[in-house]
Amino acid sequence: RAAPAHGALRPSARRVVKEPAPELGRAYSAVGVASLAAWVACAVVALTRHPQLTLPVRHNAFTIAQALAPMPLAASVFTSLRHSASKEGWWAMGRSTYRRLNLGVVAASLWLSAAAAFGPSFSTGYMLYPAPFALVIALVHLATALFCLGVWRRVVRSSRAPVAGHYLPRLLRGTIGSLWGLLPHTGDALTQSSSGSATHVDDPDSLAGGDGRNEYSLACILFLVFAVLPFFVSFPLATVPTFLGKRLARAAGAWTLLAAVAAYVLKDATQRGRIHSGSTFRNLRRGLLASSGLHLVLVALKVAGVDGGRAALAQFYPSALACPRACLASLAMHVL
Repeated sequence: RAAPAHGALRPSARRVVKEPAPELGRAYSAVGVASLAAWVACAVVALTRHPQLTLPVRHNAFTIAQALAPMPLAASVFTSLRHSASKEGWWAMGRSTYRRLNLGVVAASLWLSAAAAFGPSFSTGYMLYPAPFALVIALVHLATALFCLGVWRRVVRSSRAPVAGHYLPRLLRGTIGSLWGLLPHTGDALTQSSSGSATHVDDPDSLAGGDGRNEYSLACILFLVFAVLPFFVSFPLATVPTFLGKRLARAAGAWTLLAAVAAYVLKDATQRGRIHSGSTFRNLRRGLLASSGLHLVLVALKVAGVDGGRAALAQFYPSALACPRACLASLAMHVL
């Protein structure tokens, strides 16, 4: 039997037609509900009672609400994957948008799984969960990561020679390419805008300067920076951008990373002129808007004194008040 031509698709990445895959859609629903329920459970268990301090019930409720602010975004990601899988099947999962979303879920889920399994390492020594609870949460997020990784692996080719058959080099190349792609691009690089700008993106009167790609790009960069920030700095700065303190600030960075992926997908869709087409980008826009809006509203309520009065800010949020410039920068990415 003749060997397949160079570059031919592997059987696991075979060409597929655009046809519904309701079973795949239901699988996304299942892992999405499980992942969101696992985080809600973690927030309630970890933040209802402080390991060392006695805090008012009102403050605990505010903190739990802050931890749940990313849920609309997470739900929009799983909804987009479910809807496209149900309607267009494996063909849709092979498109760049859904490959990125799947890998975003993989990264966030592995992050959350590690945060549950190695809780004290993420929470400055606090033992937040009973061992059986932590094991269940870790397994739920791990299962979600493995499922989405399996979908991604099925719809892509392996790396090219000399590392043919391996997927890690492909993943690394794609990640590096995405880092280069963080900045907004335009297809009119060889022409000037109507106002005489060579780059277009700095001219608000041009399509590239006024369609939102610049804002999505900046938001993506800020989400990415603030997602990894808690692992490279100590507290109090590590509490930014989630304002969840030592208990969940580092674990919640997983959702900030997923927000960065969503912003990147929206930037790419804007550059392709697809931002207002289809349900996926509409869902992601609404999810990102809802999560950012909820985060900003909760912060505004705290500053206004709803959580025990303004005098209580120094008592309840000393970490945030210790680094006001970083806090303002983190709020800016939600405003974008």
